[in-house]
Amino acid sequence: MRVIDYFSKNSVLFLNNNDKKEILTKMVSEAESKGLISDKKEFEDALFERESIMSTDVGWQVAIPHAKLKTISKFFVIPAVLKNDTDWKAGNNQSVKLVFLIGGPANDQKQYLQILSKVSLVVRNPERRKALLAATSAEEVLAQFSDL
Repeated sequence: MRVIDYFSKNSVLFLNNNDKKEILTKMVSEAESKGLISDKKEFEDALFERESIMSTDVGWQVAIPHAKLKTISKFFVIPAVLKNDTDWKAGNNQSVKLVFLIGGPANDQKQYLQILSKVSLVVRNPERRKALLAATSAEEVLAQFSDL
């Protein structure tokens, strides 16, 4: 499994927003526009319900929101580089500047954990994280995942 196969050059976002809800809504709209989800409201509801249980801020200025539904046939990752620091409401007094939205089928925990593991591997690496934070193109973002 190569994690880069779940990314699309056309789905890398560079956002000026600094509101968590607006950012997630834009990312869900991107998933819908690319045909990755069939029901925007269902996915958004699942995503916000997950966020209400526990923040998906994982530290290092990174959040990995995710939702798995029966109506999604294959996994996807939509990355967003944020131009502004965003309070992800994690209670850790750290801002978020990188967001990786993961969506996929509800019945495949193993594949989900593999994707999450590889995304986490990249963002925990200081050099890769620095490159992601400085990225200004989709190619620069995807390059950080190309060997995994």
